Amino acid sequence: MLTISLLSACGKDELNPSLAFEDVEGGEVVATYKDGTVTDLEFNKFKSALAFTQGMDPTILDMEGYREYILEQYVVYKVLSGRANQEQQDAAKEDALASWASLEEYLKSVGDVKDQLKTYNLTINDVASFLMMGSAVTKYIDSQITDEMMKTEYDENKADYTLYDIRQIVVNLAVQDPTTGEVTVTRTEEEALARAQEVKEKLEAGGSWDELAKQYSDDTTTKETGGVYTDYMGGRWYEPVKEAAFTQELNKVGEPVLSAVGYHVIQVEGRDILEYESIADTTKDMIRYVLSNQVMDNFMKDELPGYELNITLPPVEGAEQGEGAESGDGGAANEQNGEADGAANDTATDDAANDAGTDASGNAANDSATNETKTDEAAQ
Repeated sequence: MLTISLLSACGKDELNPSLAFEDVEGGEVVATYKDGTVTDLEFNKFKSALAFTQGMDPTILDMEGYREYILEQYVVYKVLSGRANQEQQDAAKEDALASWASLEEYLKSVGDVKDQLKTYNLTINDVASFLMMGSAVTKYIDSQITDEMMKTEYDENKADYTLYDIRQIVVNLAVQDPTTGEVTVTRTEEEALARAQEVKEKLEAGGSWDELAKQYSDDTTTKETGGVYTDYMGGRWYEPVKEAAFTQELNKVGEPVLSAVGYHVIQVEGRDILEYESIADTTKDMIRYVLSNQVMDNFMKDELPGYELNITLPPVEGAEQGEGAESGDGGAANEQNGEADGAANDTATDDAANDAGTDASGNAANDSATNETKTDEAAQ
């Protein structure tokens, strides 16, 4: 799913974004759906605005398969942004104005703004309208989330949202060179388990976490700091690691836990299991994020088929075959978006929230609801 980054900044009164692109009258119909159509003119603006704000090479969006995916998402955005009430639309417009103001400042720092827009065949209002549409989708989805849904999600998944202080030493099945990514060591599960058991025995005999982490751990993030993770949210770990952190006896070295990357020797030094009424606002923001994914996912599965979407894009001569929404190396707007942790990020499916995979320490390396909610950035 698409991600829209909305920033905090001053608005631009001369702009007039809306939920529809300007100057798209006429054009060839490339999709039909219940109560609507999409022409090539408006779809091209949507594609270009997506590429511009995400710092993508616009030619990537012309790959067969990829175009169809993006067009489907455009229809979803048209439908859901159209459901936003007037108050939500007004707020989305203000968000879009603020977003453009901040983005424009960045663009000025790297070149002429008009030239950059021209490269993508866009106007300022095209970009602002694209941002407004994304914000309106987010605000509509957010309005579907009730307090009862929030509390239920937390109560049913406390292990995900609990904050932990742990130490861990990770024995990977495959060890990569951090510079080249080349696999330098491979181990069978039996070999990794034996090494992990050796670590456990040395710790129980009074061995130093600091020294043993340096010697044994393949977790490059913490091997030099004694394997320490502080105020770390459970959902960032693989399921077996999260469950161990949630249930293991405090201040005791647990049995090695097997995850997809290898064995983890864990000591839980603290966990803050709270009732819903006592959790931090940043944690609630993460819960809301997860639920927004669910709302979007439910729409895609349950409602979108009823719109009878029919895509009639003509073939692109010489286009490559695309397999999904992979962004290319960024252009001018990419770095700006990387710095923008806005409220409308990632109104996507729960699968999209986890596509980034996991890192070598067994921590989920994604932007899902379990990202370090103790920080303001994670809340966004």
